[in-house]
Amino acid sequence: MALYDEFAWFYQRYWNEEFHSLAFPILDRIWLAHLSPGAHILDVCCGTGYLAALLIERGHRVDGFDASEGMILYARERVPAAVFDVAEVATFRAPCLYDAAVSTFDSLNHILDLETLEAAFRNTAAALRPGAWFAFDMLLDKAYQTHWGEGFAIVRDDHVLTITGAGFDFRTRMACCTITMFRLIDGAWRRSDAMIRERCYTMDEIGRALERAGFGDLTCYDARDLGMAGQLGEGRTFFVVRRG
Repeated sequence: MALYDEFAWFYQRYWNEEFHSLAFPILDRIWLAHLSPGAHILDVCCGTGYLAALLIERGHRVDGFDASEGMILYARERVPAAVFDVAEVATFRAPCLYDAAVSTFDSLNHILDLETLEAAFRNTAAALRPGAWFAFDMLLDKAYQTHWGEGFAIVRDDHVLTITGAGFDFRTRMACCTITMFRLIDGAWRRSDAMIRERCYTMDEIGRALERAGFGDLTCYDARDLGMAGQLGEGRTFFVVRRG
């Protein structure tokens, strides 16, 4: 997860607020409405803790984990009221049972094979009380066939980021892009590079994996229908399921 450690600073600065300003009202409508006040929530692949902070502001308790130590360092600094750990989604073991779980910003598309995705769903189900609700979003075909990984650059006096997309392979259903980052630290420029890979799963694959993991009552929502316009909403689906 070293590549995500290097990316954490840019993710924290540029993407968290933009995405969650649109995603949180959606979660409020389709998932939070099911929860009791003060629910204990598990934030799966929590990133730098932006969503955890919003949930705590609503009066909930939050534990989160992410495979990137760099992301978790930012999360702990940003949200001291939450509990964060470094863990892999397919192998983590929860210390208790939670009232709900959530995973955002197509985090689960970073899982590159169906067996591991099912293990992630299975571990999430094992961390939840019976009847608890799990909400997450994933990107489907349309997202990868259009603008995902589209090249662009951010240039500032003390940092630069460029993204170069390599396209979507229809045979393997894999997409990748290269991120090159420069930061001016203590008077010297530091460069780091990361290749981000995601897999596009079909609705049938996701549904079967959820069912095998012990989830039911699946409801799917097109992000655009719920107000997430533009590139962020393109090809994005929100899923809400209930642990059996």
